[in-house]
Amino acid sequence: VARDKSRLHRKKFGFFQDQKNTFLDIAAETGLQQESTEPVIFRRHPFVWLVEAADDICYNIIDMEDAHRLGIVHSKDCENLFTDLICAVNPAEEKKITDKLAVIRNSNERVSYLRAKVINALINKSIHLYCSNFETIVARNLTEGLLAIFKKESEALAEIERFSFDKIYNHRAVLEIENAGYNVMYELLDHFVPAVLEDQKKSYHKMALKLLPEQFRYEQGSDYQKVLGVLDYVSGMTDNFATDLYRKIKGIDIGMTM
Repeated sequence: VARDKSRLHRKKFGFFQDQKNTFLDIAAETGLQQESTEPVIFRRHPFVWLVEAADDICYNIIDMEDAHRLGIVHSKDCENLFTDLICAVNPAEEKKITDKLAVIRNSNERVSYLRAKVINALINKSIHLYCSNFETIVARNLTEGLLAIFKKESEALAEIERFSFDKIYNHRAVLEIENAGYNVMYELLDHFVPAVLEDQKKSYHKMALKLLPEQFRYEQGSDYQKVLGVLDYVSGMTDNFATDLYRKIKGIDIGMTM
């Protein structure tokens, strides 16, 4: 199969099989380098390293700030981790940060200030690494992400990742939300998928389909396309909408007064 987590450009699937022809058109237009036709495998576009770096920056930094606002992470821990990372990128920033924090009293504002400084520092570092590795990138020979290269230079970002895993992602409140999320997704899919696949639809299948917007119904399509329609609908829901719909179809919240 195409997926191979040991290789950067094959870590994740890039498209559904139903979108294969569309993807091939896009690949041709953007000049992607093809590695294999069966299965379909392409090398990364050079811009992907920048998008990946932006995603990694947000994932590592914004989650830390959110956890602080929720009381999961102590202010001092957050401040120390952010300051260490900023100084790892640019040691000259240390005095400026110390002077600025001396006049900011509110803990949320202190963390917010440092968060902005961290993101700016990592953006500049990513640009520097992209430019310095540009020839390797355009030749499709770079085998790691930009921030992975930075982590070889400094332990500061890796320390934030370790701290986040231990103190945030394994925190009971976070695990409770994730478990609830899995259950909501399971129940929504279990409600709609049988309804779109059943040939001899019973009344409850028909009622379920009435809740599925028309643009997500592929009544003349294959079973695969019908399931994709449901996945498109559910994956596009906001957290609040999905939770609200789950509560209604399970009878927890009827939603109307007789």
